[in-house]
Amino acid sequence: MEAARTTWTDSRMDDLKETVIGVDHKVTRLDQKVDEGFARLDKKVDEGFARLDQKVDEGFARLDKKIDQRYALLDGKIDSGLGRIDDRIDALHHSLVYGMIALISIISVLLTAFLSVVVTQL
Repeated sequence: MEAARTTWTDSRMDDLKETVIGVDHKVTRLDQKVDEGFARLDKKVDEGFARLDQKVDEGFARLDKKIDQRYALLDGKIDSGLGRIDDRIDALHHSLVYGMIALISIISVLLTAFLSVVVTQL
């Protein structure tokens, strides 16, 4: 084939060769443009993911802050509620102690009166 090509006198072969070289350059440029386009797209996608990741992190930070505030508020309400319950239990305890002392006093007075009646009758 090489030998035939060296002796070829038809100019159409040269035209075909030039056409193939031109198409090859166009395909190379197209391939380069596609690679550049994908590089730009990758860069934009990476930037978009970075922005999205930052927004997600900021959202979680705000959510964590709100949750912490709500837990602090809830802890305060629970503590105040438990404090009121403790105060009521203490007041009830004091009332029961005073009631028991009064009951013991009444029983002592009645027992003393009963004993004095029994002793005077003997």
